[in-house]
Amino acid sequence: MKKILALVLAMLLVLGMVSALAVENEKTITLNGLEDGDAIKYYQVLEFDESAEKGWKFTDDFKTLTAGDLNEILTSGINDAMATKIAALAKTAIDGGSVDTAKSWSKSDLNPGLYMVQAVPSKAEVIYNPVFLAVQADGTGTTKALPLNYDGNGTAKKSDVTLLKETKSAGDSAWGKATTEDVGDIVDYKITTTVPAYLESYTNPMFKVTDTLTKGLTYKTNDTDNTTVTLNDGSDLTSPTDYSIEFKTNASGQETFEINFTKAYLQKHTAATVVTITYQAKITADAKNVNPETNTATIEYSRNPDDENDHGTKEDKTKHYTFDIDAGLQGDEEYTTSEIVKIGKDENGNILYEEKSYSNKTTHHPLAGAEFEIFTDAACTNHYTNSTITAETKFSTDDMGRMNIKGLDEGTYYLKETKAAPGGFMLLTDKLKFVISATYKDVAATETCNAYKELDTYSVVVSCIHADNTETAGATSTYTLDNGTVKKNNGVAGDNTTEVINTKGTSLPSTGGMGTTLLYVGGSILVLAAVILLVTKRRMNAED
Repeated sequence: MKKILALVLAMLLVLGMVSALAVENEKTITLNGLEDGDAIKYYQVLEFDESAEKGWKFTDDFKTLTAGDLNEILTSGINDAMATKIAALAKTAIDGGSVDTAKSWSKSDLNPGLYMVQAVPSKAEVIYNPVFLAVQADGTGTTKALPLNYDGNGTAKKSDVTLLKETKSAGDSAWGKATTEDVGDIVDYKITTTVPAYLESYTNPMFKVTDTLTKGLTYKTNDTDNTTVTLNDGSDLTSPTDYSIEFKTNASGQETFEINFTKAYLQKHTAATVVTITYQAKITADAKNVNPETNTATIEYSRNPDDENDHGTKEDKTKHYTFDIDAGLQGDEEYTTSEIVKIGKDENGNILYEEKSYSNKTTHHPLAGAEFEIFTDAACTNHYTNSTITAETKFSTDDMGRMNIKGLDEGTYYLKETKAAPGGFMLLTDKLKFVISATYKDVAATETCNAYKELDTYSVVVSCIHADNTETAGATSTYTLDNGTVKKNNGVAGDNTTEVINTKGTSLPSTGGMGTTLLYVGGSILVLAAVILLVTKRRMNAED
């Protein structure tokens, strides 16, 4: 019997230890799904009171809540509206420290009660809303345990603040991150962002979208009006009740617009809301050759309910490229001349002359003053136009024999000479064909900027279209864009002009010595004298 009694006592002792351990475990709350470095603060909303009617009562911060609120919490749980009401009253935060690499947080030795746990994110793109966790009462009475299924373990209510900027040429169907454009083209933009739900614990929440253009872009899609910016979240999002918008020019001279969402809008949603913003802009004559015109969308937002100046930021970019044709006109001259040279006297003292012939050739020297026009078809019947290149605009070669045609999209272009270079050069019967094409590369995302695309390489293929419409392939030049510097053919920086024309002139006037010139002058005088003599003789005959 003694042995049996000892065994029973041992079993009771073990059961008591297990019970004590269970009670001890119940005094711990745990929140999962966090990020390394997140900060934690928590509030006790309900505390155990055996003398209270339902065994629970509100703590000091929340005493303004009613018996009806308590009954709702104990019978129906905490919905979004109740969570907002509780968050608005939270003042006395308890510092819970920070989250380690396990990405979870626990707090032990807590008094029985209902706790609201608020995480403050370490990452800019995350917003947390509070989670409610419970420590059950030690007693055994039915009024002493929190009803429902309030648990001491939970998962963070995380909202990822997202931003996506997309663009396309007006009229296209597919959205992307980069385009090539003509000067004067209209481009479409779409910003998609997630606006988080801000509970009343955020006393002055802010969420702002800023859009910034480089100087080769303008929001004015015509000469007088700003483009229209449209916002949509699937509901009736209206200004100024839900947001305000302002166009301005920043200190760098770049056009921007700024959208600020109102506090009423930010706090009327109990879940994150996706907002899309659409508008248009135009490529201007200030667009830089090859170097991109960039459109940057930025969001700035509240991320800490205890510090209204603690803001997260994120940006996303789209890029637009235009291209130039840099062509050089070079001339080949060949000419032959002769000269009468005095070489001595004969035995009778007469002067002896000798005619000498000279041949000369000058190759590849610049030809100024030639004019070309640009077309979109091989027959050269359809002039290419954009806002800076109008129909029949002529491009003239300068003193270096060069011409620059700016603001071109990817595509195929034809150059036709319409006025030959001065000095007797022949008009080209051939036409020059240019094909411009580009490839793009991904730029990796950072913590505050999404991945985007930028120009990797572009090529210019030149060929000659002859009068009989046959085509002779010419050189292909490949360029890379290296931190804003254009490099030709695998990394050689410098002169990127494509010399595409090599024309030969007609026979030019002789440029020999003075002996030839004197003969020409003497001959002219004799001819003139003969004419005068003939006219005088006819007049004399008429008088007779």
